[in-house]
Amino acid sequence: MSRWGVCMLAWAALAMGVQAQERELTPELRDMIEQRIANVAEQLGDDSDADLSELADQLTDRLYNPINLNRTNAQELGSLYLLSDIEINAILQHVQRFGKFISIYELQTVDGLDAATLELLRPFVTVSGEGGSNTPLKIMLTKGKHEVLFRTQINIEQRRGFLGRDPFNSPYRYANGSPLPDVGDPFVMDSLRRNNKVYLGSPWKVYARYRYQYRRDLDFGITAEKDEGEEFFKGTQKKGFDFYSAHLFLRNVGPFKAVALGDYQAQFGQGLTFSSGLSFARKSAYSINIERNAQGLMPYASVNENQFLRGAAATMGLGKRFEGTAFISRKKHDANLRSEADTSFSGSDADLVTFSSFQEDGYHRTYSELDKKNALEEFVYGGHLRYRGTRLQVGATAARVDFGHALAKSSTVPYNQFEFQGQSNTTYGMDWKLPYRNLIWFGEVARSADGGSAGVTGLLAALDKRLSMALLYRNLQRNFHGLYSGAFTEGSNPWNEHGLYTGIEIKPNRKWVFNAYFDQFTFPWLRYQTNAPSTGSEVLGQLTWTPSRGVQLYVKARHQAKPRNTSEALPGVPPLVGTRQDNLRFNASYRVSRGITLRSRVEHVWFQRGNTPVQNGFILYQDVIHRPMMGRLQFTGRVMLFTTDSYDARLYAFESDVPGVFGLPPIYGRGMRWYAMVRWSVARKVDLWARYGSTLYTDREVINSGLQEIAGSRKSDLKLELRLKF
Repeated sequence: MSRWGVCMLAWAALAMGVQAQERELTPELRDMIEQRIANVAEQLGDDSDADLSELADQLTDRLYNPINLNRTNAQELGSLYLLSDIEINAILQHVQRFGKFISIYELQTVDGLDAATLELLRPFVTVSGEGGSNTPLKIMLTKGKHEVLFRTQINIEQRRGFLGRDPFNSPYRYANGSPLPDVGDPFVMDSLRRNNKVYLGSPWKVYARYRYQYRRDLDFGITAEKDEGEEFFKGTQKKGFDFYSAHLFLRNVGPFKAVALGDYQAQFGQGLTFSSGLSFARKSAYSINIERNAQGLMPYASVNENQFLRGAAATMGLGKRFEGTAFISRKKHDANLRSEADTSFSGSDADLVTFSSFQEDGYHRTYSELDKKNALEEFVYGGHLRYRGTRLQVGATAARVDFGHALAKSSTVPYNQFEFQGQSNTTYGMDWKLPYRNLIWFGEVARSADGGSAGVTGLLAALDKRLSMALLYRNLQRNFHGLYSGAFTEGSNPWNEHGLYTGIEIKPNRKWVFNAYFDQFTFPWLRYQTNAPSTGSEVLGQLTWTPSRGVQLYVKARHQAKPRNTSEALPGVPPLVGTRQDNLRFNASYRVSRGITLRSRVEHVWFQRGNTPVQNGFILYQDVIHRPMMGRLQFTGRVMLFTTDSYDARLYAFESDVPGVFGLPPIYGRGMRWYAMVRWSVARKVDLWARYGSTLYTDREVINSGLQEIAGSRKSDLKLELRLKF
């Protein structure tokens, strides 16, 4: 069929009520965005405290400022996290072969895009001949959108660290029956604070944000946060919030493609040489999504107090084929400083200040935590040069990190032998991407100042409309030091690892999709809890059935095998034993009506270390989501039952939460967990959220330990959020 014929069909469909250009955040789109974030969150695993609000903002922003398919590139399409790299390449090649899109419905003629993918993609893209010219500053400052967000939350049951500060009048009782100190005595309370026995501030957590955006051309805002236990406008926090972040970001200003001032992110290539912020290039059920489409410079408006840059950066076009980026950052880190004798100068003793580790949780609730706040200065600078040919893309990156004090990790821990030690580090590397017909070859090589090198390379192939395949090889030497690296790895750090990943995706028809991968990896040197070089593997398979638009079911199985130190108390160096973990999950999502969706999940895990007994974990939950097309109230709720034999048999389950908060808590122990969340659209641009969640354990009478200890078997939390748009 001709392209004009496709367009006539498009107009006919539009006349019958298909509203593809509607840019409202419908219940279906909310569900879709939440599920995509849930899939990304599950890739992070033990990094469940990672802040994914930037990803949510990015998807929502793209809904209201859709991508123009006639003026886009792989990086921009990749920012949606909705398309595989093969599908992105197919769209770009379609434009090269046939010219600009005439209608969004022409996507139906692109090889490799199935109906389900088109349904997901349609609200986030548009077709227009406009764009490419600079928008006057006056228009950007007067035609944009303002957003004000305020959130507060509190843990209901009193922690030990909040003695005398419980707003709900439920006094803490020590589990062992020992008497409480007289917290009403100011001298007693002062002594407890100075000895780090209680938190300095209130149990309320407070978050506030203002943001102004004009499309994607102008973005500026201020974000502030106070964690629970931190003081607020008094004592150690006389300036109010514990953490402030501000950014100003512009695109297409004169010769500059992007300009960042304040807090920002910078990501290049496959993330091996330099990548600030979170890396989503990890193994997942999206088995062929292994290439990183790094976004270059991006604004930062989140509250993670470490994973960002603070300073200035700019990207400039250098002719038709080249663009260059320069960035500089200076900020302070929380760190554990220590002083030791230094006799290297004339034999006289002096204090040598070093730091043993970064303190990354961002908490400043006690005097000991405040001692670590902003203790270390960090200076980062570098650049990136990119060539964009008709097909080939090549980039070169260099970056240097300088610290105010030298990092000196413990020499008594064997696996620290090849870890980074010192006060500065330089990395430089080259990345590339070469699409050819239905193939994409990509990769990056990097080297650090002390001579360690690393490389990743991959191949994506669309062997058929129904069959795609991915291969990725990585060789990351044990002495490579990428302090700002975030490449595809099995371990938490991009060094000391070799591996080969193979992924496959089969789509026999629009209702069935099968994804699978096999990854074999080797760690040439020792690791945490692994006191010898080791080899492991992981295999995953997922079969998804979508019989209709509102129904989706999938079964996922995963097997992991890794050596670990034995758990037996043996003299000398603990020997390695094999560990095995098997997960089996069944998940169903079905839309009962236009506004009601039900989700059900059953998952079981088996974990065994060496010859010890197998440990089991099991969860069962039911979700109810009520998001009517009309009406001001929306409801989301879950009831979960869980039982696990140990922390090793833990499971993870993504939870719906208020905007900007994402929960992927480890589930272990025995008990029940539930939450309920209500959204009330008070007015057209005023929304209020309230969420209450609670976990009731049946296998313990004390929860957590230290200052976070709860004397009881229940822990609950309450969150309130208000959003204004104008």
